[in-house]
Amino acid sequence: MNTCETISYSPLSTLGNIAWKATSLVANLLQTERPHPSWAPGPLPKASERSRPDFGFPRSTQSLCPGCNKEAVEAVLNGSEPLSSFRDRPGVIEAQLVEEAGRILMRKACPIHGPYEDVISNDPAFTERMESLYFGNDFDRSAGLARTHEGPLSVTKGRASFLIVDLTNRCNMKCTPCFMDANQQHYVHEMTIADVKQVFDRAQAIKPRREISILFSGGEPTIAPVFLDAVRYARKAGFTRLHVATNGIRFAEDLEFVKQSKEAGLHGVYLQIDGTTNAANAHRGVANLFDVKVRALDNIKRAGMRATLQVTVVNGLNNTGLGNLVQFAVENIDRVQGVVFQPIMFAGRDANTSDEARYERRYTLSDLAHDLSQQSPGEIEVMRDWFPMSVYSAFSHVLDQANPFAEQGSVYPDIHPNHGQFCPLIVNSKSGVCVPLARFFNVDGFVKDLRVIGDRFNGRILTRLQVTASIIRNFKADAAPPDLRPGDLLNLFRQMQVRFKYDGSELRECNWRLFIVAGMWFQDLFNFDLSSIQMSSTVVAANSQDGEISFCAYNAAGWRAMNEDLNKTAQLSEWHKLHGRHTIYANGKLVDIEVVPSYQLQTQTGNQTPTPTYSEREMVL
Repeated sequence: MNTCETISYSPLSTLGNIAWKATSLVANLLQTERPHPSWAPGPLPKASERSRPDFGFPRSTQSLCPGCNKEAVEAVLNGSEPLSSFRDRPGVIEAQLVEEAGRILMRKACPIHGPYEDVISNDPAFTERMESLYFGNDFDRSAGLARTHEGPLSVTKGRASFLIVDLTNRCNMKCTPCFMDANQQHYVHEMTIADVKQVFDRAQAIKPRREISILFSGGEPTIAPVFLDAVRYARKAGFTRLHVATNGIRFAEDLEFVKQSKEAGLHGVYLQIDGTTNAANAHRGVANLFDVKVRALDNIKRAGMRATLQVTVVNGLNNTGLGNLVQFAVENIDRVQGVVFQPIMFAGRDANTSDEARYERRYTLSDLAHDLSQQSPGEIEVMRDWFPMSVYSAFSHVLDQANPFAEQGSVYPDIHPNHGQFCPLIVNSKSGVCVPLARFFNVDGFVKDLRVIGDRFNGRILTRLQVTASIIRNFKADAAPPDLRPGDLLNLFRQMQVRFKYDGSELRECNWRLFIVAGMWFQDLFNFDLSSIQMSSTVVAANSQDGEISFCAYNAAGWRAMNEDLNKTAQLSEWHKLHGRHTIYANGKLVDIEVVPSYQLQTQTGNQTPTPTYSEREMVL
């Protein structure tokens, strides 16, 4: 039977409940010993065995003093202290998370540098909901996962779901925000192919062996001479989920290069974008930057890939145009598979922002949920449609249970619920209709069912039957779009499985596609929370012996500055003599590309608040 064939909805919920009860009865009778996959240090844990950080407010945690941390980093850079001194003493102080006047605040005080305060959430009820849905860590890194550097900034829990490989600190732009301060250093830090091989050989040797998404980054990774060879080697080493984080300039300029990237093994593209007009992107110093993005998207599609839009959100700069970005992505569902919004982290070029400016620009994930509720298509509801990223881990756990003989574990994004959240939407690729999944599907109930299934350990066939029964029984037919058919619903979950258990297979094509809007809040020195850092699912592979380092610790807490300085390739003047100067687009310079007329969408001329600019001190040079 065709999976997209129309079937009557009316009996589905009843049938689903009957199937759930029947399979649960069989599952209880036929429970087997918990599987111990060859890739894992122990048996798959039950719900009661998975660890959780402290939740609720008020609560205490450990943070960093911005002043002490900067002094510790500077001491290593000027040679007065060894790296080991920073590793052990990066400036840790106690901090309190408190609810006050409708906000969640972090407060901390250093005896030397005084008090610090920053906002964590502007909606305590929303934040408490995210914490209540957290699924839990599975394996402690001390139980078999390779540790990073020892010390308080170490990642101690979880498999990690993204491994970032910074190929270069050079960039073909010079804009702000920029968490790594590209093109500002007096030296060049660039990976060689030997560095790349070391990174991937080390990552592949980690136990338990995990399926992980590789994200080539920088600087601008596409201008690194080793980019294509790095992609090829990662693929050769056994990694299949290969992505690049790019500003899109080279992909817009050179279709052949995009095709070569795909042939080398690139799986997808994270394309940086700030808004849906050239004006909304002009603060980055390129006059036609939105045209660059749409040309890049066109070339990405022509090469056989899709993109995820990656948006840095700054309060007062582009937060009023987020709904336009979602609409733009929905209208280009054949090119775009999701949007990741990343509230600004005050690191790199923005590390020394004044307190006043930081308070004005600070943006939280609760702000994102509310802004998209007001701006987005599909009538997103704040308390219904958002979930912590870690609920995916429930799905991953069941996948691992159903495939106990797999060579590696599934992607397990057990990121702290205060720092990784998502809103699943579905989009009809024919009509453009966009609907939140939770409007017609009980996601909370489905996750509870997955917890039950995950504790039973009944083998592949029975596990799949239970998952299917749960999908059917949590489907609310009366709230679903009229043209959503049962086969489409099951296909949406196949899309989720391929997304988190990527095997290169093509999905069965139906009209409805899963579309993810995500919020990833990376920490800076002012809201740094070690309980989140120690379970980071986004790590950076340093080309040194320090191994995998939390993204936030690498960029905000000083590891990048020390790693790149201690392992620099050449002084900038030496590099220019040997290689010349690469093109940098700034001060309103145009990128010479052909504009794609079909992308001149209504979002460009719609009702969008003009984009303010930074002060003269902070404008691009």
